Amino acid sequence: MFLTTNTKLIAIAIALSGVVFMMFATPFLVADSDAFRESAIRSLFGSMELFMAIFLLNEFYRVKILIRKEEISKDKIKKIGSDIGKHFKKSAIGMKGIILSGGTATRLFPLTATTSKQLLPVYDRQMIFYPLNTLIKAGIRDILLIVSPENSGQYLNLLGSIFKNYGINLYFEVQKVPGGLPEAFIFGEGFIGSDNVTLILGDNIFEDDISEIISGFQSGHHIFAKKVPDPERFGVVKFDGNGKAEKIVEKPKEWISDYAISGLYIYDNEVVEVSKNLKVSERGELEITDLHRHYLEKDKLKVNILEGVWLDAGTHDSLLAASQIVKERNISQNFHPIINEAIAEFNREFKMRTQAVLNMHNLRLREEFMLHKKP
Repeated sequence: MFLTTNTKLIAIAIALSGVVFMMFATPFLVADSDAFRESAIRSLFGSMELFMAIFLLNEFYRVKILIRKEEISKDKIKKIGSDIGKHFKKSAIGMKGIILSGGTATRLFPLTATTSKQLLPVYDRQMIFYPLNTLIKAGIRDILLIVSPENSGQYLNLLGSIFKNYGINLYFEVQKVPGGLPEAFIFGEGFIGSDNVTLILGDNIFEDDISEIISGFQSGHHIFAKKVPDPERFGVVKFDGNGKAEKIVEKPKEWISDYAISGLYIYDNEVVEVSKNLKVSERGELEITDLHRHYLEKDKLKVNILEGVWLDAGTHDSLLAASQIVKERNISQNFHPIINEAIAEFNREFKMRTQAVLNMHNLRLREEFMLHKKP
């Protein structure tokens, strides 16, 4: 027979009341002509009842904690489904942020068979904190994370309340089947509202501080390119003689340019409607390259060249290299104070919860030992 946590709580409360009653009733129920034997029996029963009362009281509070956790979990799950549909206020800086953290990341199997790629560690913190840092440093305080259903709970456990005291509002949208990067703007239409938006891929790490470019953005579309040895792996941008973008090609089979487009894109509010009108490509997805071309054709595309390291930690080798480079260049040491303080607070709370569980476990072991100890 399986009882719900609420039923268990009621049963424990009834049992605890019964034990307390027996503690008061035992002196009157135990009577023996031998005073010494009567005293010994009372002491034995009293000890057993005391330990039972402590055990039940401990169980009572443990089940209450479980019930509270269930309530919080249900609230968070509801939040995933309801946040996108509610009314969002306009951002104070006119810019919101979106982080794409869905997908299956098959290139990193078996690591991603049990968790999201963006929750894997890069040196001393999870990968997801690097794109979060890029947005937060730019002054963005409203951020939507698009995650896969399999890992949504893990994201909530880590990020659900980590920034609650720091003025950072995180929202979550579950993407069951990835349909291309522009789909993020369709999913996030209600979230974006009348603001501009910065989209960043959850596995991209930038050494350059591009916060002023993001915070100073007004209109059009802004991307960032980096010279790479293997441009065939990326969307690339070709420049004319004046250094202005003239052509964008996705994973070119023939050499066009060695400037790869990184996974950070700044758009004006027009991007929502443009994304809705894109045609699905041969591979059945909406293509980010088509968005680039739309703004390029309207002469609204601006490209900046990245000077520092740009890391796309999507393979085993690049994930390993990312940790090494982050450590060598102290990239994680240049995080916004909000991120560092939030992580430190999370670590303290986690250690306290862990210690509380250990203390509870040790108390239970001592109680069980005393109950089974021979008089």
